[in-house]
Amino acid sequence: MDMNRLRFLGAVCAAAAFFSITAGCSRVEESPVSEGDPSIPGSSLSANEDVSFDNSRYIYSLLSPKEQEYYDIIRDAAMDFQDTAVFPEAVDPDTLRKVYISVYYQEEDIFWLSSMFYRPAAASQSLMLTYRFSKEECEPLRSAVAAKTEEILSSIDQNASDYEKLKAFHDHLVLNCSFSMDTKYANTIYGSLCDGFAQCEGYAFAFDYLCSKTGIDCFTVSGTNPDGEAHAWNMVRLEDMWYNVDCTWDDPILSPPDRDFIRYYYFLTADSDIIGVTHFPDSYNYFSYPLCISSENYYKREGYFADSAEEGVKLLEIAAADALRSGRKDAAVRFSNERAYLSAINRLWDGKEIKKVLQNVNNSSDVKVNGDKHIRYLNDDELIIHISMILQ
Repeated sequence: MDMNRLRFLGAVCAAAAFFSITAGCSRVEESPVSEGDPSIPGSSLSANEDVSFDNSRYIYSLLSPKEQEYYDIIRDAAMDFQDTAVFPEAVDPDTLRKVYISVYYQEEDIFWLSSMFYRPAAASQSLMLTYRFSKEECEPLRSAVAAKTEEILSSIDQNASDYEKLKAFHDHLVLNCSFSMDTKYANTIYGSLCDGFAQCEGYAFAFDYLCSKTGIDCFTVSGTNPDGEAHAWNMVRLEDMWYNVDCTWDDPILSPPDRDFIRYYYFLTADSDIIGVTHFPDSYNYFSYPLCISSENYYKREGYFADSAEEGVKLLEIAAADALRSGRKDAAVRFSNERAYLSAINRLWDGKEIKKVLQNVNNSSDVKVNGDKHIRYLNDDELIIHISMILQ
């Protein structure tokens, strides 16, 4: 993903950090099958008592009754590692593609299903399926995913709000997974939850998966970044409003590495913040995605949203003190307008008010930071000032 396009500028008083997010996330690929239907018969889902399906989820709800029937057939066949999904009648290739994409992006717990769609040459009563891993390989992987999921969910307070759950899922992925295109499990929930390495699909699938386990409506969106490279992120429903979430882009690659680094630039964002700016959904014309129009982003919910430069400087100090109390080193504030944002930058660094901010933080915190050294990140698209403090 092109970080220059995202305009994250890093500056530092006596330290420097360079970071990027690597491109190359995958999407469903298509390969034609031109010699008739595969002849291997399908079979029903084998007995598997720990598997349950929630067909009330958003993408599934947009399918017609017939498409839902085909969806169930593909899902069940993939769950049972069948070589083909067999339908009660011939289905046209475009419908099969639509339904296959729906299964692939919404049934993230069937992580062994390949992203390769084998397009029949004409209307077909069956669809070839391929898999990343064998059934035998998947047994220990599924057990590991189940154990890790239980660990994550049990760490969240039973009385936590949906917002707190979403933040916990986001933070867990950012802090415990690293971006990688080169691992065997990079596109799966096993990669992001258990292996600790994933690319954007793995991050998005895991966030969706954790949401599904807590009854929060979420789905994975496939698209591209500004350079046309494949990318995936999430849309999630919170308090009857939809938001964009991109855990991958909130987990940048830093040099030197900093495993405690976390940000919320792409956590609960509106379409106006990213769609058509940094994130471009695929235009399959299959679905009408919900509009993400709420302005109740992370910064507003946490009280780090400023209308003026003066307010922003004060809130940055508060955010920095809050971060140290919670064991973090990063603090950020977002502005409602560009004038206040640019004025705050001028005051903090040209006017050197950042030193006073850090001094006041030290006066109010048992944890002390270096008042002369810090790392600065600026997000011009979303008007965010972000500092990473250096502990004494």
